[in-house]
Amino acid sequence: WDRWCLVKKGLSVLIRVVVSFGLLGGLFWVMRGQIGDISRTIFSSNPAYLMASVLFLLVMVALLSARLKVVFEGEDLALSFRESAELTCVGFFFNNFMPTAVGGDIVKAHYASRFNSKKIKSYASVFMDRIIGMLAILFIAVVAVVFDRGRFSLAVIRPMIFIFLVIGMTGIVVVTNRTVARLMERFFTRFRMMGLGERLNEAYSIIHDYRNRPDVVVRSLLYSVLVQASNCILVYFLFVSLGKPVSLGNIFLLMPVVVFISMVPSIGGLGVREYAMVAFFSVVAGREVSFAVSLLVLAGNFLVSIAGGLVYMRWTVAPSRALGKTEV
Repeated sequence: WDRWCLVKKGLSVLIRVVVSFGLLGGLFWVMRGQIGDISRTIFSSNPAYLMASVLFLLVMVALLSARLKVVFEGEDLALSFRESAELTCVGFFFNNFMPTAVGGDIVKAHYASRFNSKKIKSYASVFMDRIIGMLAILFIAVVAVVFDRGRFSLAVIRPMIFIFLVIGMTGIVVVTNRTVARLMERFFTRFRMMGLGERLNEAYSIIHDYRNRPDVVVRSLLYSVLVQASNCILVYFLFVSLGKPVSLGNIFLLMPVVVFISMVPSIGGLGVREYAMVAFFSVVAGREVSFAVSLLVLAGNFLVSIAGGLVYMRWTVAPSRALGKTEV
């Protein structure tokens, strides 16, 4: 069993690396004749608009941190805004710089449990934080489709958003429906090795209980909508900085699709995100500018990841309250 787990983790890492660097390398290969022009476009960008995009990047990180804090408080788990911001940045670091089978969410949950000494509640809360974020993306995508009314020329966008909506609604039913909850409980009880079933049931019960906490869900959804709006405005300023304005309506329509596609197994969406941005935004901004903007978005993610790496180094080299004991 242990050997199989190691093989499985190794294959997961290999798939992520191949997908990320394969797609990103393929993009550079396709754009190899325009790399010089793309570089000049980036370095001649308007610094004022670039700074505006950096400002919205910081706003986005702050809103993500506030949302995580609200979700944890919904389970009566104490988490300061500073701790929440540090966990958010560390999550970025592991998503973007660490090609492992352990994603940033798992790392966030692990260290959050060190803050509050409640392991299962921490993991369930981080998972719920991700679910709420996905619901907000769906909300923005659906609203953008309604207001677009089919004007956007890339016909594949609308069916893709419909598919994502079906998946999202299915997830809501799985989390909130009583009948499904009983089925999940019976299913999890089959996993008896090392008390896994009991732990899974406890985690699912915590997530299911959020249906009785509408105030937490509504506040978290509000933060999530603001996060996605900030991300879209950030991308808008990047296009403007390169002298190729793209309407906010198109950005609000396309970015949710890009975010969902970026969830394909990879290293924090690396390669997948850039490929999706070039594929979709080329229709309204051209391939060169779209690729340049995707690289600038990647640079922003790296900046937050570096901050997370510094936090993680501090936790590792100089252990603080984040490295306390945990309880189940």
